[in-house]
This record gives sequence, C-alpha cells and structure tokens, in this order.
Amino acid sequence: MLTTLALFMLGGIVLLILWRTAIDISFDALVAALGSLRLTTLISALAATLLSYALLVGYDFLALRYEGIRLPLLTILFASFCGFAIGNAVGLGTFSGGAVRYRLYSAAGLSPTQIARLVGFIFFAFGVGAFTITSLLIELRAQEIGGMLAAPPAILKMITGACLALVLASLAYWLIRGGPIHLGALEIKVPSANLVFAQLALVTADILAASAVLWVLVPSPVDFLTFTALFASALILGVLSHIPGGLGVFEVAILYALGKSTPASTVAAALLAYRAIYFLLPLLLSILILIGFEVGRSLTVAGSHQQGC
Repeated sequence: MLTTLALFMLGGIVLLILWRTAIDISFDALVAALGSLRLTTLISALAATLLSYALLVGYDFLALRYEGIRLPLLTILFASFCGFAIGNAVGLGTFSGGAVRYRLYSAAGLSPTQIARLVGFIFFAFGVGAFTITSLLIELRAQEIGGMLAAPPAILKMITGACLALVLASLAYWLIRGGPIHLGALEIKVPSANLVFAQLALVTADILAASAVLWVLVPSPVDFLTFTALFASALILGVLSHIPGGLGVFEVAILYALGKSTPASTVAAALLAYRAIYFLLPLLLSILILIGFEVGRSLTVAGSHQQGC
C-alpha cells in the first residue's frame, strides 16, 4: 500500500516537473533541434548503442558461468538482446525481460529453476554494480554534480562515500564467508572474486557506452565523466520508479541538471533521439527476432509431425 502510494506521489511530482519544464520548450525550437542533428552524430549514437547492447550480452554469459551452464552462442545472443531490449522499453525488466529469457532458454533445455536463478543473478548483479559505479562517479565528480543539482558537494561526497563503504563491506563479507547465503528456504551461492570483479567491470563499461549515446546527442559543455555520473543517477531513479523505461523520471533528471547550461528544447530533442535510438530500434528488432523464432519453431514442429505421420 505504501509502495503504491509512493509511486503515485512520484508520478505526480514527475508530471508536475515535466509540465513546468514543457513551458520552456518551444515546439518549433524542438523540431529545429531535431533537424539540426548531424548524420555523423546519429551514426556515433548508433555505434554507442551497438556497443552497449553487445556489452549487455556479457551479463548473460556471466550468469551462465555462475550457474555452470553451457549454451550455443546464438541462443545466448538472442535471449540477452531480446530480454534487455524488451525489458528496457517495457519496464519491470526482471519480469518482462525474464519472460523473454524463459521462452528462449526453456526452448534450449533449461529448467524454470535454472532460468529463475539466471534472471535473478543478472538483475541483482546489475543493480549492485550500477549502484556502486554511480556512487563512485558522483564521488569523483561531486563538485560538478553539486553545481548542476544545487546540492552541497560535501554532502554528496559523504552520502556516496557511505554507499561505497556499505558495498565494499558487503562484498568483503560475501567473499570471505565463502559458503552459500540462506534466505529462508532460498540458498544463494556466493560468486567467486573473479566473477564479482568481472561483473563490476562489465557494468562500468555498459554505463559508459549507454551514457555515450546521449552525450553525443546533447551539445552540452559538461565533460563526459560528469555527464556519465548524471546519466547513471538518472538511470537508477528511472529504474526505482518502476515506470516503463524510466520514462519521465529519467528525462526530468537530465533536463533539470542540464537546464542551466543548455536550452531545454535542445536537451528535449536529444532525449527524444536517445529514446528512438536506444529503446525503440532495439525493441523493434527484438520483436522481429522473436517472431522469426516462433515461426521457425512452428515450422519445425509441423515438420516433425509430418515425418511422424
């Protein structure tokens, strides 16, 4: 009940801020900003998107390694890409992306329990990694982020320092403890140190690539590392909101932070282009892949029935 109320309040705040921001956005200026995007800029954004989704496949590889499961490369590529593309666009990635993975991985012979553990590892590892990297980036760029958000840098450094200390203490405890963690009837196997560090490196590279997609689209004077800290913070806020794709929450955070240095219409145009390139295009491609998968399975089943007759 309280969670639902909090989400409704957050949605109301987002709508209010969006409405106030929209007043400063001229439709003509927005269209002009979209039209002024250079082909080289769009190609750079597409290249960064391709890199980001290529890195996302690494989450599934690490999850399969964690479970000690081997699958054909094509199966992993399709399951990971379609799972993330649909999960990013639809929201509630654990369920929407998990449902896609269940369809594709179950066809490859994995059990529901194995798939549930894979999905849990992917999203838990991403959450911890993103939280850690975002805290580190804000710690490194507290002065710049504080100026953009009108927040005292010392307070930001104190908060992110506490977050990093909590993460490091938790990781140290898990790695030193060694044995599985029991949460009631649920048993969680602690990943190895190599797997933990590989996951943190993967999350870092993924966030940098995803951030680059929007950074090349926004003509902002903010340096890339500061922008990535802002991007990662907005990304986490969007995930916590449970709104599909963080739609609205993510935009509010970016518009608010960049509004002082860049015209709102220019930022809004970049955000629209970012949504189209990073969310819409992969979503459409994933739908085509899933349609092809289902058609292929139907033809295979029909063929086997004919041979049986």
